[in-house]
Amino acid sequence: MLNIDDPRVTQTTPAILRLGFRPFFLLGSLASLAGISVWVLALSGAFHFTPHGSGLWWHGHEMLFGFVVAIIAGFLLTAVQNWTGVPGLSGKPLLALVVLWLAPRLLLPLTSVPLELVMALDLAFLPVTAIALGTSVVRVKQWRNLVFVPILLLLASCNALSYFALLKGNPVLAQKALHGGALAIIVIVALLGGRVIPFFSERASAYQRKPNLWYLDAGSFASLLALLIAIVFSVDTMVRPMAGLAAVIILLRWHRWGWMQSFGVPLLWSLHLSYVFIPVGLLLIALGLPFSAGFHAMAAGGMGGMILAMMARVSLGHTGRTLTPPKPMVFGFGIMIFAVVMRVLAGLIGEFYFTLIGLSALAWVLAFGIFIMFYGPMLLKPRADGRPG
Repeated sequence: MLNIDDPRVTQTTPAILRLGFRPFFLLGSLASLAGISVWVLALSGAFHFTPHGSGLWWHGHEMLFGFVVAIIAGFLLTAVQNWTGVPGLSGKPLLALVVLWLAPRLLLPLTSVPLELVMALDLAFLPVTAIALGTSVVRVKQWRNLVFVPILLLLASCNALSYFALLKGNPVLAQKALHGGALAIIVIVALLGGRVIPFFSERASAYQRKPNLWYLDAGSFASLLALLIAIVFSVDTMVRPMAGLAAVIILLRWHRWGWMQSFGVPLLWSLHLSYVFIPVGLLLIALGLPFSAGFHAMAAGGMGGMILAMMARVSLGHTGRTLTPPKPMVFGFGIMIFAVVMRVLAGLIGEFYFTLIGLSALAWVLAFGIFIMFYGPMLLKPRADGRPG
C-alpha cells in the first residue's frame, strides 16, 4: 500500500491541489468575505444587488452552501485520509470538484444564466463529495466514519428544498430549508467537535481525555435531528423543547472536553468558545427569545467561529508547521468572538440593529481577512517539512 506520509513520494501536483483543505479553505474564506460584505452593503443601500431569488435568500444560501459547505468538504476530504490511510482526493479530480463548487457561486448573481443550470451544478456538489468520502471509508470497511455520508446527503436535500421553494416563489419554505440546512451543518459540527476538540485539548494542554459517553453523543445527534425536523415541518410545539434538550446535552458533552485547561492556548480557547455558542443559541431559542438571535449564535459562532479556529489549526498541521498561529491570528480569534456577540445582540436589540450588524460584519471581515493574509501563502506553497500533502 502507498504510504501517504512517505517523504520520498514525488509531488508533481501544484501545492494548492495536493489535499482538499488547501483550495476549499482558501476559496471558502474568500466566499465568506464576499457573502458578508455584499449583503451588508446591499442592506445599507450602498448598491442594488439582484441575484437569483433575492438578496436575503442569496445571503443565507451562500453563507451555508457556499462558504460553510466548502470548509466542510475540505476538512472531510482531508480527514478521511488520516482516518482510512487511503490517499485523499488531489490533482485533477480535486480541481474538478473545486470547479463544481465554484461555478454556482459565480453564476448565482447573474440572472441572465438560467436558474435551473445553476441549481443542477450546485446540487451535484454534495453528493459527489459524499461519494468521494464514502469510497475511501468503504474501501477499508471503516463503517463508523460512514455516518458523514448520509449527513452530507441530508444537507444536499435541504439545498434542493431551498431551490424548490425559490422556483415556487415560497419564501417561507425557502427560509425553513435554510434553517434546516444550518441545523444539518450543526449536526456535523457537533459530531466533529466531539472528535477533534478533546483530541486537540489533550495534545496541547494538561487535560486528560475522558472516554466518550455514548448516550451524550447519541442524544446530541438525536435531539438536533429532531429539532431540524420540527423546524422544517413546522411542528412548532416541539421546537422549544427540542432546542432546550439539545442545549443541555451538548453543554454537558462540551463540559467534559477540557475547556478549563484551554485558556492559555489560542488554538484551543478559540475552538471551545466558538463551540459553546451552539448550546447558547439553542438556549435562546428554548427560552422563546427572537429566533434570529439563537439561530445566529449557532450560525456565526458554532459554524463561523469553529470554522476559523479549525482552519487555523488544521492548516498548520497539514502544511508541516508548528502548531503556533501567527500572532495576528490570535487577534482574529478574539475579533471573531466579538462579531458573533454583536450579531446575537442585533437579534435581541432591534433599535440598534443596523449598527450592530455593521460592527459584526466589520469584525467578521477582519477575522477572515487575517486568515487569508497569513494562511493563504501556507495553502499555496508545499509543506514546510517537505512531505507530501
